[in-house]
Amino acid sequence: MKIDLTPILSGELKELHFSFTENVLSEVSDIYFKGLDIIPCGNISVKGKICDISGFYTLECSASLPYTTHCARCGKQIGTVCECSIRRTVSLQKEEESDDEIFYKDRQIELDPTVYEELSISFPSKPLCREDCKGLCPVCGQDLNEEGCEHSRNNKDQDTL
Repeated sequence: MKIDLTPILSGELKELHFSFTENVLSEVSDIYFKGLDIIPCGNISVKGKICDISGFYTLECSASLPYTTHCARCGKQIGTVCECSIRRTVSLQKEEESDDEIFYKDRQIELDPTVYEELSISFPSKPLCREDCKGLCPVCGQDLNEEGCEHSRNNKDQDTL
């Protein structure tokens, strides 16, 4: 996802709006989502703008990615969407990097690394199939969302004593 900054750098525009939708390549998924229990299952969407505020440039955008994962309590496969918001200062390429800046070179910004990094830290650490997921019985493995088991009933009886 490259954005040509020429209209904003030349003063032609004060706000440069953009919108991208693209497929997540498996190489990119391996780099940014390795070790996470997620499988992208749709296109990544990015919408935003770059603003010129008296020669000070800012990037504001949102990104979303549909994916599948497993519930942290019951293990069922679930499909959901990860969303994140990104705000960065836009600066000319320098030697040192900064977390709150995005750099342009040759009048272009490459958004992919920033968007994928933000998404990778925005995934929930313990996704749930639903808020009140009861999980699995630690003794027999019964999915307690579907029905209780002898062990879960015994534990409830002990809790009330």
